[in-house]
Amino acid sequence: MEANVKKFVSLLVVLAMIAGLTAGVSTATAATTTTLVLTVGKVNYTLNGATKAGDQAPEITNSRTFVPIRVVSEAFGADVNYDPATKTVAVLLGATSFEFIIGQKSVKINGDAALMDAAAYISKAGRTLIPIRFVSEKSGLNVAWNATARTVTVNSKAPVTGTIKIGLVTDVGGRGDQSFNDSALRGLEIWAAQKSFVKGGGYAAMTDAAYKQSLADNAPDLSSRGIAPLPGITPIVLESKEQTDYVPNLTKLAEDEGCKLIIAVGFMLSDATYQIAKEHPQTKFMLIDAQPSDPTTFAPLPTLPNLVDYLFKEEQCGYLVGAIAGMATKTNKIGFIGGMPVPAVQRYEAGFMAGIKTTNPTAYGTAGKNVADVYAGSFGDQPHGKLIAQTMIAQKCDILFHAAGATGNGMFEALKEAGGPAKGLWGIGCDVDMGKNPNLYPAGTLTCAIKHVDFATYASVKSIIYGTFTPGVVTLSLRNGGVGWAQDNVAKVLSAAQIAKINTLRQNIIDGKITPPEDPKAVPAWTAPTGF
Repeated sequence: MEANVKKFVSLLVVLAMIAGLTAGVSTATAATTTTLVLTVGKVNYTLNGATKAGDQAPEITNSRTFVPIRVVSEAFGADVNYDPATKTVAVLLGATSFEFIIGQKSVKINGDAALMDAAAYISKAGRTLIPIRFVSEKSGLNVAWNATARTVTVNSKAPVTGTIKIGLVTDVGGRGDQSFNDSALRGLEIWAAQKSFVKGGGYAAMTDAAYKQSLADNAPDLSSRGIAPLPGITPIVLESKEQTDYVPNLTKLAEDEGCKLIIAVGFMLSDATYQIAKEHPQTKFMLIDAQPSDPTTFAPLPTLPNLVDYLFKEEQCGYLVGAIAGMATKTNKIGFIGGMPVPAVQRYEAGFMAGIKTTNPTAYGTAGKNVADVYAGSFGDQPHGKLIAQTMIAQKCDILFHAAGATGNGMFEALKEAGGPAKGLWGIGCDVDMGKNPNLYPAGTLTCAIKHVDFATYASVKSIIYGTFTPGVVTLSLRNGGVGWAQDNVAKVLSAAQIAKINTLRQNIIDGKITPPEDPKAVPAWTAPTGF
């Protein structure tokens, strides 16, 4: 196995990439497809017409063509994760995730079990080889074999031309929540369509400079992910004021607007999305933060061929900001404000509690009882969020973390009125880097647990443009750019040695050495790592 196996490039990702998804944001000079030509028995290959030098030749085994992943690893900046303990390779390609085990034909595509006709294996030279035809076709790519030249050619699909309507239905927090909904809107309107929303309705063209600034402000950790504008996107956004708006909004986008993809933002839209997706099989749907389940048994409902569900490992980023909070507190009193106890928020809570338990057992207390933990019962009640935060501050909590959407904006208001950092008080945001938002409280934002709903939305739109949409469940994590933590004001509060420990915890999660709990009830029995 290659020494750098944890950072090698996935052929799957590379083949699907186009030049417009590499560094830079202008699509004016971008190629429309990527063409990779490999020859059995030869280490050199051709990428977009240019000859490249490899270190492992493709092989034919049991009448199947296998290609070494390392062949393209030095030419592109995508990555794939390998777990040597289980010999599992995990890959995220746009809206398609793959998980296959070396030596086994079984594979998971977006979480659903499938069977390959040939298993990936390790060559005699220690290189990882994958069955090219299977992974290409399952990725929505084109593959061709030339028996005379003994070459295999793989092409990414040219983008769909013309105008494509992409719909989005917000949760009740709506546009301007400065959190979850706004993140999804950014992924569609700004990153995919390169458009600026005009207050009152409509869009204005966005300059390349403004586009780059959005990426710099909101996704510095995604600089290697090749985010660039997509051609022909027309966003159509409907805001939900009440839960009763979900079904009519989704239906309108499917029937009246004829959207190719409809994005449903949030757990609360789960039932409505499954219903409308089932009724409109010709329309693709993306559900953020939920996998539809039976209301009685809570078992996942059968996968629909036109529905992809995006989930996140919120417990991972929650864990890191919890570890930061444990180091930063001076009073050993920390508070958590949740919106509603939906699974995503509970994963934030569980990770946050586990992080505090890791770096400050005193602040955590017996079974977490030292941490003030309150749910507001809403994602859109800023005054109530402020009241909860004021109560916690009165209880001597000096670090507050919210996972409450627009409700959490009240937390920042309370911290600012109470004196903020000058009084030793700090807030931690979630979903987006709230420390970059001048309308909140940047000076009092210690860090943020980032969940890249924007990136997930962008990836799903891209899958429509390039014909790689795949139904099922996609889970985004620290490994594939789905979650993270913001620098904000951490360096003002923690020492360099403490920050190094946070980065070590992050890497340990990526490497599988630490697995934060997903359920708050599991935290008391969870064994925290030592030395932090």
